[in-house]
Amino acid sequence: MRICLSILAGLLATVVFIVQNSIPAKAQTSVSILQVPGVNEYSRINPAGNSVLCSGRYVTPVGNTMRITRAPFGLQLTPDGTKAVILHHTGVISVASTNKPVLTEPQVVRIPSYDGKIKSVLDGAAFLGMAFSKDSKTAYLSGGDKGSVVLMSMESFTKTGEIKLDGILGGTVYTDSFTSDLTINHSRNELLVLDRANFRLVRIDLKTQKITASIKTGRIPFGIALSPDKKLAFVANVGLYEYPAVPGVTAANKDSLMLRFPPYATPSKEAETGVVLPDGRKIPGLGSPLADEAMSVWMVDLAKNQVVAKLKTGYQIGEMAEGNEIIGGSSPNSIAVGKQFAYVTNATNDNVSIIDYATKKIAGEIPIKVDPRIDSYRGLMPFGICLSKDEKTLFVALLGLNAVAVIDTKTKQTLGLIPTGWGTTRVVLSAGGNRLFITSARGYGAGPNGGKNFLKPPQGTYIGDIQLGTLQIVKIQKGIQWQATLKKYTRQVVENTFREVKITTDDKNPLPPLPKLWPSATSPIKHIVYVTKENRTYDEVFGQLPQAKGDATLARFGVDVQIEELVSSPLGGSRKGVSVSPNHHKISRQFAFSDNFYCDSDASIHGHHWMIGQVPNEYVEANSAASAKFNAFSDAPGRRFPKATGGIDPEDYNEIGGLWENLARHGVSFYNFGQANEYAGVEEEWNHTSFGSAFPVAIPLPKAVFNRTSRKYAGFNMNIPDQYRADQFEEEFTEMWLSGRDTMPSLVAVQLPNDHGADVRPKDGYPYAHSFMADNDLALGRMLHFLSRTKYWKNTLVVITEDDPQGGVDHVDAHRSVLMMAGPYVAKNHVSHTHANFGSLLKVIYNILSMSYVNQYDATASLLQDFFSPQPDFTPYTVELPDTRIFDAQKTLDKYGKTFDWRKIQQGPKLDNESEQRKEHYRQNPR
Repeated sequence: MRICLSILAGLLATVVFIVQNSIPAKAQTSVSILQVPGVNEYSRINPAGNSVLCSGRYVTPVGNTMRITRAPFGLQLTPDGTKAVILHHTGVISVASTNKPVLTEPQVVRIPSYDGKIKSVLDGAAFLGMAFSKDSKTAYLSGGDKGSVVLMSMESFTKTGEIKLDGILGGTVYTDSFTSDLTINHSRNELLVLDRANFRLVRIDLKTQKITASIKTGRIPFGIALSPDKKLAFVANVGLYEYPAVPGVTAANKDSLMLRFPPYATPSKEAETGVVLPDGRKIPGLGSPLADEAMSVWMVDLAKNQVVAKLKTGYQIGEMAEGNEIIGGSSPNSIAVGKQFAYVTNATNDNVSIIDYATKKIAGEIPIKVDPRIDSYRGLMPFGICLSKDEKTLFVALLGLNAVAVIDTKTKQTLGLIPTGWGTTRVVLSAGGNRLFITSARGYGAGPNGGKNFLKPPQGTYIGDIQLGTLQIVKIQKGIQWQATLKKYTRQVVENTFREVKITTDDKNPLPPLPKLWPSATSPIKHIVYVTKENRTYDEVFGQLPQAKGDATLARFGVDVQIEELVSSPLGGSRKGVSVSPNHHKISRQFAFSDNFYCDSDASIHGHHWMIGQVPNEYVEANSAASAKFNAFSDAPGRRFPKATGGIDPEDYNEIGGLWENLARHGVSFYNFGQANEYAGVEEEWNHTSFGSAFPVAIPLPKAVFNRTSRKYAGFNMNIPDQYRADQFEEEFTEMWLSGRDTMPSLVAVQLPNDHGADVRPKDGYPYAHSFMADNDLALGRMLHFLSRTKYWKNTLVVITEDDPQGGVDHVDAHRSVLMMAGPYVAKNHVSHTHANFGSLLKVIYNILSMSYVNQYDATASLLQDFFSPQPDFTPYTVELPDTRIFDAQKTLDKYGKTFDWRKIQQGPKLDNESEQRKEHYRQNPR
């Protein structure tokens, strides 16, 4: 019944945008759809106007705005109000003067400086927290992965001390600590520090620099705040489970006893209570996701060092909200405390919980509203929060909207929105209440990181380095003037996010403008194959293509290129006229490709979330740039789960999930080849061919995809050739969907990762870095060759993209990447210039398969109708061999005892043979 209600709610949300309500389609139908404002533009940085992000959204930060350093996730003002200190997770600190009339570049100090004159005090390890001595002369900084608090002089910017969290206290030995958020109590001259690895709150006497108390918290304590009277501490816990090590696995025997597939799905009974393996080992369960320790806020009485309340904020897993079953936890993360109420941001729910700490109960929730056209979807991801001195106004940093929400605490209404940079993280109000300080993780975006006219900046060209965060100082006014300003700001935020446009459709385009509600207007496409590759930019693969916006000088993985191998190769020297990616180029000519597609992600940790519609929450983002050592055998439970990589962890699930959950909710069939196999601490050896990785810790797969994931296909693992994966794909596809046992699902997801690249391995058939791309190119060509010769081809669409662009460079934007589409209904020899991102690809899937949207990014994404043609062309694709000077397919398969059978590959899939099927029938049914 829940599923039926969920589907109905989604369809009702969709029908809002249909001008002619759900009546049978006529020759022409006018519909209103939402699209990003930059739908016809390329990404660009323009601080003086509209900067166009990879999503196609604009950013126009207001106030005095400056670019600082990458990924700022900590922000505090010194007690004297003269400096704003920003902590970046790479162990970098930015210090900005606040007491001058205009904020300009020279007012900022970066520690360490690019020229090396100012040395690092954090040595590459940092996390969220910081505090200051009362005289503003000493900063106390979170040492993150190193499990310490670092003391820094605010005058000389040098390290003056360090306090370790590890040690013995009350007979308990604490090791492997990880310093998360922290705060200071000046009245007691003490620090209160969260240790997310050991799930505890640590109290430190600053006079003696000794730990005086250790208080157990919930899982992965993330945010901390004190009541105004300093009697209570509030701790926000973002962890959902404590992940157990697999029984029997040690550092010595892990190769033989690690799990080769996740032990259970979540949520499920098995995940709660555990399972027994065929060898008799019991894999412990994770317990209930509703446990007090899971995603909660704990109140600590500091006079007694006791937890006095454990509160579950936001929506709970299994509940129904707005017609949908809750899949992900609320992810409470940041706290602002007034004289009566504490306010907690719940990232996944797009709301703020109110805690009445006198009664120790939840007093209600404040939903954050933007616009009625998108308010039924999630995606704001509230993160940092602060409270005005009179406690009438909350300011909430919206990580997913690129804005700060202004909220009336009495009416619980969103008064307005303030435009910020990309990925808003923190917001702090000055002591006088007239200036708001705001940090954004990605600022104006990345911009180009290579090309003929590119000048290398001092921070480097890697995507994570070239993309600088921003610091804004916004004046807060009063009365009617502020209301008018806020109204203007709010309108700007909405216009930066989406536009409502009317289009006229004759229902001939195979991509409907909306998920259709009438049977007479369904798409001729019945099957979608969603292929994800790894780490390439547009220019390095397609920079040579004519009639497209490319830079041929960057096309190192193109065709007819010269290879200058940086790593010595037994083949020696350079190679001229090499075709590294002949199939990519042939597919683009025969079908369609985009020169205006961007990954929303910087790296895999983001990419594998975005590509399946799981918008990265504050925990994913905060971890993405921070070092965090995994240790399956640690006594610190948080070390068995420091952060995700390519998988989606339970802590990351969005409120109603993403692509997998949406497919399951709508009863749409799907199957997964190799996605979501990378979790913290997995091992990846050449013989882990059944799933691509092995697990020393019991981490679950999402319930929706658990039984729809291949146990025979290797996901990400650079020790396994893509040729092996192509064989696995063809064999399992034939066994399941060409043998008559079943029908090809509506969606098939495939991971094909070897264009990621790795260290050269000549003995394994990879003498050049380009050899990995050639392997990937051939496997992609093989898959398309195979699919286009099956009985399903006439109704199939193949979408080919990358999960992230971090491995390359591009002259337009470091996020610009590869997007191709192939199939009978794809326009031939077509270049799409429509701005596209992962939301656009999910909109393609949802519209064709008649599914409601999941989040604000799906609902507002660009519509890629230009990729399609109403006139089908059923011509199959014929695979091309790569240049044998850089890639020998047989050599990659030798260690597996497999044969690269080119003739068999060219023949394509083995079609059903009546005689053979009859013989097999009687063999299996002799009676």
